Amino acid sequence: MKSLNKWGLIIAVFLLCSGVYGVSGQETATGTGTETEATTEEVVEIPDSTEMTLGVKDDENVMPEGFRGSNPDSGDIHWLEDVGYLMQENSNLYNYDADEIAANAKFEGPPNINWEISKEDDDGSMKTEQSTNTNEATEKCNITSPGYYEVHNGGARQVSTSGGAEGEDAVGDAGSAPEGSEGGEDGEEAKEGEDAAKTVTAQQRVGIHVHDCTSPDLWVAFQEGAGTVNMAETEDALKKQMAEKIVANLGRPFSTKADDYEDASYIFLEEGKDDERNNIPWEKTARLSIAGTLFNERGAPKFESGKLPSQIDAEDFKNSVTVVGGEEKSLKGVFVRRNVPFIFAAMSTDNGNNRATLVGVTANIVYADGKEVEKDGDSYLFRVPNYPRDKYEDQPEYFFTALSTDKDGNSTSIKMPLYIVDTMAAFEGSHNR
Repeated sequence: MKSLNKWGLIIAVFLLCSGVYGVSGQETATGTGTETEATTEEVVEIPDSTEMTLGVKDDENVMPEGFRGSNPDSGDIHWLEDVGYLMQENSNLYNYDADEIAANAKFEGPPNINWEISKEDDDGSMKTEQSTNTNEATEKCNITSPGYYEVHNGGARQVSTSGGAEGEDAVGDAGSAPEGSEGGEDGEEAKEGEDAAKTVTAQQRVGIHVHDCTSPDLWVAFQEGAGTVNMAETEDALKKQMAEKIVANLGRPFSTKADDYEDASYIFLEEGKDDERNNIPWEKTARLSIAGTLFNERGAPKFESGKLPSQIDAEDFKNSVTVVGGEEKSLKGVFVRRNVPFIFAAMSTDNGNNRATLVGVTANIVYADGKEVEKDGDSYLFRVPNYPRDKYEDQPEYFFTALSTDKDGNSTSIKMPLYIVDTMAAFEGSHNR
């Protein structure tokens, strides 16, 4: 019996020791895991930048890829001139909170946004035309001059994060302060670097083709030779004079006074006055002005101007301006004297490059069937009158025609009667002598 009690006591002691050991080991393991978890917590890093998307906000006037034969794989956007487009960017910089930039991050202030518009020069370099700092994710872009542009958006915003554990967890294993920090008098550790703000940026740039939707300007000058075969002004000299004036005056008439057109009579076809220019493509107009003595049968000096409609193609948005002269039209025709040589010169400028260079013009005098009338030497000379038409029905009809087409396919054309008059007295007081 004593032996049994002895063994029972031994077993009880053994079980008691085992239980204590197990609890002690579990507590040790638990304590070790907590310590490891605390010391291996990841530090949250704020990125230098975040992604951005940039494009046009819902606008049916953005042209499709491949518009007017452009490269469909370029990724560029196609606009029409004089149409205001609303650009919009999207990035995480403009969210309500900064969680998508980094965990537990917060914004320290509003975003700073810069919109920039650059245009490609003739040498291929990009020149900044507009740069605006805003805090808006949208920007109204109304580009009135055709060409290749880039629209750039750059954003920046201050972002901070708590950077990890707080309080005692920020102290190292030995209770010392983190490297680079100093302990306070009350034993609290200064957490240098925590909550420090960092500038996060986002930016995007897109290429924009702005297409010309304006018919070219067209100038035509007629000059009589004052009864001599050798013109007082050669055709080349007349063109040079026109070129200087048309560029200097941006296509507009160089004068509105009839007396300023004694040397030559002019037809001006251009985009119009300031309030008529830069209309949206489907509301564009043109202005016809006639000046001098050759646009009425009496040879009286005059200057007249009026607005004309422009016709646009609904698919490619090319504009055309057509002037047809005649008895009942505002441009009745051009009247020249029989037996008096005359010349004409036609020149054109393109809105596509701000009227800086001249565009080719096809201009001639033709019969009613379209056959071209030949010059008499270096000028035109008609010896038989054909006006009034009811008096000279047996004489040929003549027409002056001119056509200018720019590189984008916009066109301007004139077709009007050319009348040969027999009257001398009414002209001699007002023409070149």
